[in-house]
Amino acid sequence: MFNYFSDISLWWLLPIGILSVGLSYFYYYKPRIASDWTVKQLRQLFALRSVALFVVGLLLLGLLWESIRYRDEKPLFITMVDNSGSMQNYSDSAKVKQRIQDFQQQLEQRFGDEFELMTLEVGEKTGNLKTLDFSGKQTNLAGGFEHVRELFFNRNIGAITLISDGNFNTGTHPMYPAERIELTPVFTLGVGDTITRRDQLIKSVNTNEVAFLNNQFPIDVTVDFNRIPVGPTTVSLVHQGRTIATQTVSCTNSVFDQQQVLFNVDAKSKGFQRYNVVLQHKSGEYTFDNNQQTCYIEIVDNKNLICLLSSAPHPDLAAIRSILEEDQQSQVVTALTNEYSLPKERPNLVVWYENGSKPNAALFKTIKEKKIPILLLLGPTTPSAVVRSYEIGLTVPGSTQQDDVQGAVSSGFSSFEFTSLFTDALQYYPPLRVKFGSHNLPANAEVILTQRIGSVSKRDPLLFVTQRDQVKIGVLLGEGIWRWKMKEFSQRRSIDGFREFVQKMVQYLVVRQNREPLRVTLPKRFNVTEDVEVKAEFYNEAMELITTPEIVLTLVGPDKKKSSIEFSPLSNFYKANAGQLKAGTYKWIVTADNKGKKYTKSGDFVVEDISIEQAETRADFSVLNQLSTQSGGTFRPLKNASQLLDEIEKRGDITTIQYADSGYTALIDWKWLFVILILVLSTEWFLRRWWGRY
Repeated sequence: MFNYFSDISLWWLLPIGILSVGLSYFYYYKPRIASDWTVKQLRQLFALRSVALFVVGLLLLGLLWESIRYRDEKPLFITMVDNSGSMQNYSDSAKVKQRIQDFQQQLEQRFGDEFELMTLEVGEKTGNLKTLDFSGKQTNLAGGFEHVRELFFNRNIGAITLISDGNFNTGTHPMYPAERIELTPVFTLGVGDTITRRDQLIKSVNTNEVAFLNNQFPIDVTVDFNRIPVGPTTVSLVHQGRTIATQTVSCTNSVFDQQQVLFNVDAKSKGFQRYNVVLQHKSGEYTFDNNQQTCYIEIVDNKNLICLLSSAPHPDLAAIRSILEEDQQSQVVTALTNEYSLPKERPNLVVWYENGSKPNAALFKTIKEKKIPILLLLGPTTPSAVVRSYEIGLTVPGSTQQDDVQGAVSSGFSSFEFTSLFTDALQYYPPLRVKFGSHNLPANAEVILTQRIGSVSKRDPLLFVTQRDQVKIGVLLGEGIWRWKMKEFSQRRSIDGFREFVQKMVQYLVVRQNREPLRVTLPKRFNVTEDVEVKAEFYNEAMELITTPEIVLTLVGPDKKKSSIEFSPLSNFYKANAGQLKAGTYKWIVTADNKGKKYTKSGDFVVEDISIEQAETRADFSVLNQLSTQSGGTFRPLKNASQLLDEIEKRGDITTIQYADSGYTALIDWKWLFVILILVLSTEWFLRRWWGRY
């Protein structure tokens, strides 16, 4: 089927035809030329020239031709198999694998010609099913439906069959992503049984990822009792092979009970510390595999000390403090500028609010001399003489006139970037009160925020950073950022944008510039199912990335055995892959050799074994029923899978769909039209020569 489109009316073909004939007639039937050929020759040449001119005019119309082709697409029938460890927790687990394979064979035999069949695995990961071994450490059923929706969007998905026990421990409830795959029935085949086994288990262990040396941290344990006789049981906390604490918890309901146990542990040793929570065994339990869990806590001794100074309390400092105190690795103290003196434990950052009422230039100078970064908030009432006394290279207007301005992110700042959380919020943040007039900045200043009035961004700075005597100093030329926090909360019911602003400014000021040639990037935590990948970079004296040195990674495992891996250079950095490691704490050492000179970095990381799949001893068919009911499918136990195949055969909504594919081609792209034009003109030229006149 073909249709045509043109921006110019096709009625123009009539004047184009008349013009083509007229020009050809004028050319060939002039008295001087007409006498050179016979009447028959004139007619042939006249016709050829008319056709050529008409084709040229036709091309100028810009015609588009639409071609429509129809194709049939079979329905896509997707089988998703839960390949996680909990599928083997039931009495019929030995038959599950064979039943799944039988279902796949019957599906192929009965519908292989009608459907396009595909089998995916869900659980810890989602993808094509390669090996059915039920080795997944987690279950994310929602991830399977999200994968199908993203991968097969706008495809003819006839139906989805989910084979699972219904239990999931990561991701959202699968019903939410499933309902976004519209007009697709979800059939579910249940594995296991819903009978509650006699079992007590550690349901979860919650603790901080990081704790500080010589502090206490909590380990919160949830214990479930299923059909356990009423009575006490013991929960033990084991560290380095020694029981460091025990608590007794009582089951109060013989059908089901859940109890909480809280251990407050002293952080006595630095580094990753392993703690085992062990539940006393009871006779008659279905399994003992879920009676213990392991957690790792990193004990650190590097708190950031941040000092907030001002001559009087101010809401801007309170707003900043509320964000800083969210960071467990930061300790925040406040003091008055005329009473404060630097302690032995020097702060990592000073946030200084200055309104000019009680300046302390001597303290400010001491802080700079000690190489402590400063975030200076200048109120609009601060005299210019006070600012000059701080010797940061900034000159402010001497007048007392004030202005209200909003902020805009400077396009010239590249040391770090704000996300849309802050930049979007910046559009509606209330204005700050600043001194009216021009500010002369230090020569090396980098402007982060410029002043804005309405939609017009000015060149005047609002926030900038500079470096004086190897000390980073950030300066905000206004007051009122506490209103930013309040306004964002009223707009979004969150303060994520303001939080990002404070955290990134603090991080930029606190972090010292790294001039070391060898740099290593390595996460602190891995799972036993993840590959341990390490990235390294090496800089020459000009701080340019190079890949000529040899770099080696050495790992020392929990069994004290060493293994070495050589880094592979990639473009301008290095990468090493240690593969999947068993659970435990590992020490790492990275050594680089550059022209005989050696450089070394070291640290540690932990590999965790998540065993939450062992906690499930009963299937949750309610999840499977809900998925089928909301989508128009049905639920059946896996052993009755043949009944599901019979039902699928009777349904009329899983069928082939015919699609119409349309394409557009410009007339000027038709090569054969140019061939015709060339042939016509060539024929005319040849005949003119052949008949003795050109």
